[in-house]
Amino acid sequence: MNINPDKVKELVLLFSELDDDYQKELMGKAYELSLKQTQKNLIKKEGKRFKNDEEYKNEIEKRSRKRAKESLEVLQIFDKVGDEEKAQLTIVLNKLSHGNLTQKTDIEIKINSKKVSLKEYIDEVLPKANFESANEKATEYLKEINRL
Repeated sequence: MNINPDKVKELVLLFSELDDDYQKELMGKAYELSLKQTQKNLIKKEGKRFKNDEEYKNEIEKRSRKRAKESLEVLQIFDKVGDEEKAQLTIVLNKLSHGNLTQKTDIEIKINSKKVSLKEYIDEVLPKANFESANEKATEYLKEINRL
């Protein structure tokens, strides 16, 4: 798992700005990329070589499409069987994956939002900037605009 807290924070903030339709679209893209990542990892594990980057990307796409189609077929079958059969299939899948099917990862995200002063914000985002000097120049600029 590759977790960069800054990237996760940025992604959560971007996601929270989207309406339900765009959130669904983003989640669909995330699942698509996750499937591609799985195929990419398998290709690396196999040590397979490619003539060029285009061929490599095409192989990832081809495998991802194939896996997505197979997954949809399995889901359609899964929907048609009863709970007992679903439990049996789940147990078989868990044993075939050496227990990885039931591995759970818990990620806790705490979101705090507070208003900070402009000086605090500038100092954090632009630590090399001189707030007082920038503030004076910005104030003068605004005064000049108001005179026009």
